[in-house]
Amino acid sequence: MKKAGGEDALLERIERAFPGAGGPLLLGPGDDAAVLKVRPGYRLVATVDEMCEGAHFLDSFSKPELIAGKLLRINLSDLAAMGDVRPLALLTAAGLPRAASGSWARRFITALRAEARRWRVAVAGGNIARSDKKHFSMTVLGECRGFVTRYGARPGDLVYSLGPLGLARAGLELLMSGSARRGRAALIDAFWRPRPMLAEGALIGRRGLASAMLDNSDGLYRSLGIIARLSGCRVKARLPEAVCSPELRRWAALRKKDWRMYALAGGEDYGLVFTCRPSKEALVRRLLPGALRVGEAVKGRGVGVEDYGGEIPVFEHF
Repeated sequence: MKKAGGEDALLERIERAFPGAGGPLLLGPGDDAAVLKVRPGYRLVATVDEMCEGAHFLDSFSKPELIAGKLLRINLSDLAAMGDVRPLALLTAAGLPRAASGSWARRFITALRAEARRWRVAVAGGNIARSDKKHFSMTVLGECRGFVTRYGARPGDLVYSLGPLGLARAGLELLMSGSARRGRAALIDAFWRPRPMLAEGALIGRRGLASAMLDNSDGLYRSLGIIARLSGCRVKARLPEAVCSPELRRWAALRKKDWRMYALAGGEDYGLVFTCRPSKEALVRRLLPGALRVGEAVKGRGVGVEDYGGEIPVFEHF
């Protein structure tokens, strides 16, 4: 007789929630592997990211709905950074303590289903295992004709940032501190609900605006360093006042810190950082009015930040 609970019951619940075939997905949850069709002339794009209890979130300020949503969004952000990519399907794996296999898991599944529908991504399958702490990994597949890399910048290119800077770090500090959250929803949303810039990334890719691009998951300073290293150039960075939101300015003042430290070293902002040829600058400003110029590529190595003498603690996930 089959147990009412346990792995089999959880798998059946997952298979009922995600019935499988449809659109590009030919075979979904319930078999040994998912099968997707990709149109002639298109390339399959794959990315993987994860969230681990203790490293990316704490039980004290997390909910299954928030984890499910963020897990998908941070993966979609990687696709956005590749340019004109259409997300197709996801596979997700979870390590769960025994206590999380009931209502907690049901809430996670319901939230993941809603997020997948919102972003039009098929749930193709995954895996579950017992774990002392919660751990989630997700792979997202997409298709494209062309793509943008991290290593196409050259001296003379202009550097742009698109999306929030520093808000996610401020939101994490707020959650960790247990401070009053009234009036600070923007900080918490920045941490838990980043918006993957799929439309902006697709526009940049279609119009050939970027010479190099990546998603800003590691903080602006480290993101610029990645572009500089892979492209064989130096980035001279400068932060205009416009990159600092009112919410970040208030939080930095409360913490008696320089807002530029948050913008440079924040991490998990999940906007886009890209370089463009000077000939593309007018088009960038017209098509992406939210993009802010934060520097330029020059000959040399590394990253220099003008008019900032403070320490920049580089963000690391590991």
